[in-house]
Amino acid sequence: MQVKVAKLREAMNLLTPVIPGKKATLPVLHNVLLRDGKIAATDLETWVEVVLPEVDLECLIPHSSVTELLKYVPGNEMLTIETDGQLKLSWEGGSSSYPRVKPDEFPVIPKLKVKTQGILDGNQLINAMAIASKYCSSDETRPVLCGVSILPGENLDIAGADGFRMAYQTLTASLPLDKPLIIPPKAVKVLSYLWQHTSPDITPSESLVGLVTQKRKVEVALMEATATGDKLQLLFDDVTVLINLIQGNPPNFKQLIPSEVPTSVQLFPGDLERAIKRVRRIAMNSSGIVRLSWTTDMMTVSAKSEEMGEAEGTLPVHADNPDKVALDIRYLLEYLKGKEGMITMGVTGGTAPVMFRHRASPVVMVMPMNVQW
Repeated sequence: MQVKVAKLREAMNLLTPVIPGKKATLPVLHNVLLRDGKIAATDLETWVEVVLPEVDLECLIPHSSVTELLKYVPGNEMLTIETDGQLKLSWEGGSSSYPRVKPDEFPVIPKLKVKTQGILDGNQLINAMAIASKYCSSDETRPVLCGVSILPGENLDIAGADGFRMAYQTLTASLPLDKPLIIPPKAVKVLSYLWQHTSPDITPSESLVGLVTQKRKVEVALMEATATGDKLQLLFDDVTVLINLIQGNPPNFKQLIPSEVPTSVQLFPGDLERAIKRVRRIAMNSSGIVRLSWTTDMMTVSAKSEEMGEAEGTLPVHADNPDKVALDIRYLLEYLKGKEGMITMGVTGGTAPVMFRHRASPVVMVMPMNVQW
């Protein structure tokens, strides 16, 4: 078999996120499978296939070794792959060989029937999932919180929560689902990587405006259930991703979002971030508590510790009513990072979560902390 080095190198790089670590349950998973015009890899939770039309034989290639090798072979070279007793790769000016691993040792990639499917805006869907995945729980005793939830309805809702924080976004799209889907964060990370490192076919006649405004589509399909549970398949460009879903029903996240917020505070995230960082050392010495109190035009950010004393600073805001709330400094800084423009903070009071909004980003809810003022 012959394939251009640049094409194989690109396909191998795309598969990198799904290659398991050194302690993989099955050592064979450190290989990629070439078969039927495709190259594939899996960690047994997520399967990824990339179209590579030149593939006309069946073999396994060690991912790490060959990926490293191909970095230093000119991309315009033709690579010859042979599997006669051992795996041999050769190009003009060099060759390499590896012990041959039989393809039948590689886990079978499931071939399933589609239960329901739809075509969605991939940028919107995958970006929302990527943000929600940052809010998922790592507590395996609550598996339904350990993944990104896709909630059915007239519009699709995407949510991630860990019991203390939640991200929630409604997409202007629909998918004919009869139950929620829960996607593992690692699979979302693989999806995001693939989405960022692939691009649609572009025809020369397309205008610059068309290229800028085009919506990349992704075909999403819920596959018929198997003994190992439900699976979700996504297809875009030359990539197919098959994901094992987390089983169970997530909580009703939407009911946590208040329909009315008594106090709304608008501010610039950079101002708040700097004020919080000034009191960070003291706050981290006191259970990570940062106190926010405000009038209609000024917010005071403070922290205090019996061992380290107190610190505070102010920033301009625009608020409906004076109020106050205490929050975990780590959650606040994580939310504020990289944001520009104006954010809105909504406070209902008591033990109700605090709501944050920023442009078209997901709504984020953060549980307040109980403190003595």
